[in-house]
Amino acid sequence: MHESGPPRWARALSRVLPGAYRAEILDDLIEERRAMTEAGRGRAASALWLATQILRSARDSRHRERVMDNSSKLEIVRGFPRELRHAARGLLRAPSFTVVAFLLLSLGIGATAAMSTVLESVVLRPLAYQDPGQLVSLMHPAAAPGSGERKWGLSVAGYFEFRREARSFSELGVYRTSAYAIAGDGAPAEEIRVAAVTHTFFTTIGARPHLGTLFSEQEDRPGAPVTVILSHPFWVRRYGGDRNVVGRTLQTSVGSRLIIGVAEPGVNLPKPGPFASTANLSGFGVDVWEPLRLDPNAQAQNNHAYTGIARLKPSVSASQAEAELRTIVSRFPERFPSAYSERFVKSYNFRVSVTPLKDDVLGPTVARSLWTLFGAVAFVLVIACANVANLCLIRAEARSREAGIRSALGAARGHLARQYLTEGLLLTVTAGAAGMALAFWSLPWLLALAPEDVPRLGSTSMGWRTVAFAGFTSVAAGLAFGLIPLTRQSAAADALRASGRGLTSSRSQRLVRSGLVVGQVALAVVLLAASGLLVRSVVALKNVQPGLNPNGVLAFEVSLPFDKYPTLESAVQFHRELQERLQALPGVTRVGASTAMPLRDYGTGCAVVFREARPYSADERTPCVPIARATPGFFDALGIQVRGRTPDWADVDSRSQAAVITQALADRLWPGEDPIGKGINSNGPNSPPEMWYRIVGVIPELRAYALDQPPAEVVFYAVTDLRTPSRAGDMHGPIYTVKTTLADPLVLAPAVRAAVAELNGQVPVIRPERMTDVVDHSMARASFSMLLLSLASAMAILLSAVGLYGVIAYVVAQRRSEIGIRMALGARVAQLSRWVVGQSLALAAAGVAIGAVLALLTARLVESYLFQVDPIDPLVLGIAVVTLLGVAALAALAPARRAAKVDPVEALRQ
Repeated sequence: MHESGPPRWARALSRVLPGAYRAEILDDLIEERRAMTEAGRGRAASALWLATQILRSARDSRHRERVMDNSSKLEIVRGFPRELRHAARGLLRAPSFTVVAFLLLSLGIGATAAMSTVLESVVLRPLAYQDPGQLVSLMHPAAAPGSGERKWGLSVAGYFEFRREARSFSELGVYRTSAYAIAGDGAPAEEIRVAAVTHTFFTTIGARPHLGTLFSEQEDRPGAPVTVILSHPFWVRRYGGDRNVVGRTLQTSVGSRLIIGVAEPGVNLPKPGPFASTANLSGFGVDVWEPLRLDPNAQAQNNHAYTGIARLKPSVSASQAEAELRTIVSRFPERFPSAYSERFVKSYNFRVSVTPLKDDVLGPTVARSLWTLFGAVAFVLVIACANVANLCLIRAEARSREAGIRSALGAARGHLARQYLTEGLLLTVTAGAAGMALAFWSLPWLLALAPEDVPRLGSTSMGWRTVAFAGFTSVAAGLAFGLIPLTRQSAAADALRASGRGLTSSRSQRLVRSGLVVGQVALAVVLLAASGLLVRSVVALKNVQPGLNPNGVLAFEVSLPFDKYPTLESAVQFHRELQERLQALPGVTRVGASTAMPLRDYGTGCAVVFREARPYSADERTPCVPIARATPGFFDALGIQVRGRTPDWADVDSRSQAAVITQALADRLWPGEDPIGKGINSNGPNSPPEMWYRIVGVIPELRAYALDQPPAEVVFYAVTDLRTPSRAGDMHGPIYTVKTTLADPLVLAPAVRAAVAELNGQVPVIRPERMTDVVDHSMARASFSMLLLSLASAMAILLSAVGLYGVIAYVVAQRRSEIGIRMALGARVAQLSRWVVGQSLALAAAGVAIGAVLALLTARLVESYLFQVDPIDPLVLGIAVVTLLGVAALAALAPARRAAKVDPVEALRQ
């Protein structure tokens, strides 16, 4: 009987065979089995033979499959240059599409890459220390009256108490920063930045010496000879990298110092000390390290002048360490009653905080600001990609007939897919490379605009994360754009089979194009509203009266050698002679000096102020406010208005102990009273009469901290001291203010340096700058954010206009026949123009509605940057809405004019 199919045994065995050759092997097995049966072979022999043949056939078939598979892969690899050439020719045949898409993507990727570089360098990159995740910052939060919540450093007693009692740290160190002048070695006098550290500081951060040694415990003891360690950049700059520098002497304005080593490259402070001027520290860099030499047996003082850094033990978290330190701080009134009374702790809400060092370095606003700005620039990239996607959709419509014909003639879908993907990747990868070049070129410009007080900004460089981000964005966009034509391939083939005529876009495709434009407009509204809020905020800041007049004022610092001016009287005499010389310079009208500069040096520390004959009650907080010394002429040079009078040189000569305070402090100390003539000091409430300063003037309003802060409570003491003789103290490095009639105060700098050199050639003139620049720096962060958001919103508006124009122009081109019919039936040009503009406004209105909702939802993200502006401002939102609708109308003008010029006869022939 004839078999209707393969035998059961053959079907079972064939299941193990490769699918591509299963039928062929099955036929061979059946024929071989029949031959063996006819030859009379036994079942066992035939079964063994069949098994051998199956294995051999399977091996041969798999080998053939591998050869074919490798051949296909090799063909793809060999064909890649050909696909690349075809893609390049395809892009060159559509220059308008290629140029516009290339520019949009380059701009979007470049802007995002530049901003991501700043974000990565400042926020994402770990601190340059050994195991930085284990480092924490130790601070004492306290609610100082008149200045709100402040972060104080550690005291000497607190530092040693934490070292003795805390078990959460493997090491703990403190430091403070200062500056002094150096001379000698045949080089001119200059100011250097100094960090005084405990010997435990270097072991805490895991630093090692490049030359010599680091500080030992013996060198950090009180009374030990002062030794110094040079920073690596200072060693290279000052000594040319001389390896014999160890053992030499560094001559400074505070005495000679023995050099014992050079720190390895990269060793630096994470942030300045609590009482350091950021201008003096210029990015927190250190030139010279010296031992702090704290005394563990000294009487405890409530003086928090030291920055604390600790390294957590591996199994301890920052919150656990903080809980332990809180227990230790709660015993301060018992351990140090003279410095930390129960009343003080309760009145100031004095406590301790343990914060990851990186979070403390960045502060509460830097990371949030940079993420917000990165998000804004990323919006621009999204808008640019949406625009290119729209262009790709339009191009896919134009190429759909070609794709359908090729598919109908037998072109494989995979081949078409490779061609489209290659074309998309070629466009986006080249645009990404151009964007990276743009980012590299624009990064210095961006850093120059950024505020100087942004931490870690000086180490910004384009790293692998930025390159990876740009590469991933380019490839992802290329794959997405390359897949767009494939969405039209099946529809094109079906349409050609049905009618062979041209194609029109479907409703879903029109919705996709319109949706992309609506999304662009919505994002543009969000960016425009945010930038509008910041613009209003910066305008409000500029309108604030700081209580001084910065116009025509030159500011600079000097640093007196302590060995030449050891007492306050000798330092004051130098300043008096220098002011007389500067006053005689052409164009100079007033000269003065102070130990602190408003809008620059305030907010880092405070001193307790007592009022004469009126002790503070139990429910009153003892004011802790910034204090400064001011020479005669300081208030006049800065244009600070004073009710009453200002101290003059007669007050200095007679030691009348004149003082000037702000009205904000007067309202706290003597509410409703005239403070002039009353006594004030910082030495204690029980001081004898000769130890009180007398208030001679009141400043109505002075914003010493920042323009967006309320008027400050400040005391300006006379340059004379209550005790005589006394050390020079703060008057060894005051800030001078020189009022001039010259258009640019910096023109005076050479004459100022000459006048100082005539008095003492070892006194450097440090960083002359315009006072107007100091005021501008106080608004730098707000201005920087405003500028970047404004640029992002301007780019978003431009890109949205391009998107609207592209969609409306395409709609007009697609509906050319319909327009011709309407005109043939009597439609007027004005009606057609309104129809085209209406199409644009409809899309814009949808985007504006969505964008307005998003702007309201995201307004709180910029609230912390605003000053006297409500984050939900109807005026700003209204301007954003009107602007985008106006842009939509303008974008439709050219397509409307093109529609109005359609010839009905020519349109109907098509």
